[in-house]
Amino acid sequence: MKRKLLGMCLGLVCLFAVGCSSNPKEAEDAKAENTTAEKVTINLGVPKAAPTMPVLQMIETNAMGDNVELNIDYWDSPEQLIAMTQDKKHDIFALPLTVGAKLNNKGVDIKLTNVNTWGVTYFITTDESIKEWSDLKGETIYVPQKSSPADILTQYFLESNGMKIGEDVELKYSTPSEITQLIKVGKVEHAVSLEPQVTNALSGNDNLKITFSYDAEWKKLMGEKKSVPNAGMGATTTFIEENKDVMKKFEVEYEKALNYIVENPEVAGELGEKHFGLKKDIVIKSMPRLGLKYKDGQASMGDLKEFYKLLLDFDPTTIGGSIPGEDFYYGAK
Repeated sequence: MKRKLLGMCLGLVCLFAVGCSSNPKEAEDAKAENTTAEKVTINLGVPKAAPTMPVLQMIETNAMGDNVELNIDYWDSPEQLIAMTQDKKHDIFALPLTVGAKLNNKGVDIKLTNVNTWGVTYFITTDESIKEWSDLKGETIYVPQKSSPADILTQYFLESNGMKIGEDVELKYSTPSEITQLIKVGKVEHAVSLEPQVTNALSGNDNLKITFSYDAEWKKLMGEKKSVPNAGMGATTTFIEENKDVMKKFEVEYEKALNYIVENPEVAGELGEKHFGLKKDIVIKSMPRLGLKYKDGQASMGDLKEFYKLLLDFDPTTIGGSIPGEDFYYGAK
């Protein structure tokens, strides 16, 4: 399968092999246990973006042990991802949460195992006078992809602050990469962008600044404990049921690997450069805003229901017509 660089990056364990444990005895026990277990190959469909980095770290540290092989195939479009979820060859996927909901509504054999990326969307501008959403009256904002979560959230925040789309403010749509280039060279003044594209843009224009964190704006409206969910991992129900212990271990090790690269940004930078062709320094600088935080599927249910409700009210087709039921959410713990 082609392994091309993903156009829209949303963007990104252990030091030793066998189980991610810092305790040598635990590592030896895990290794001894694995020698008697049946070997399992997990085929993953993932993008060249932040949610995949913990998987790469798991591979580099042999976190799943000698009897579990992690095999990666990259997707670079939603169409490729959807095909992978139905080809009966792939088991686990990194996916946008809107796609997860659509698949569930189509009856595809998949459960959400975790949410790992939160609040990666930002409003950036070269105009220092913009302090509030109302300051954008009469302005034009460039937004990535019409009816995307970034678009819907932008409209929601504007309208919640008394602004009318098409009257008070105009929205124009383009791709994340094109918006980044336009704002870097000063052809666009206001834009909505996602990490690591935000850091890429900031590095190319000294007059550019972040005015609004969408996660912070979401908290203002939904409560301080709330965050905007962006991406997660899913697995086929068939794989989960046939490999219950392996699935549980995968989730445990994925969470460890995610926490490790958050605590060690240089490792994330090396992974991004080695596997995705990204600039190491851009990845490292973007880490504080990449929103990498692990919650298993069931623990994420409340956040997602609120998020899906907003998308459903705006345009039901964005999530496939209805909010997924409780059977969509997997809990490993």
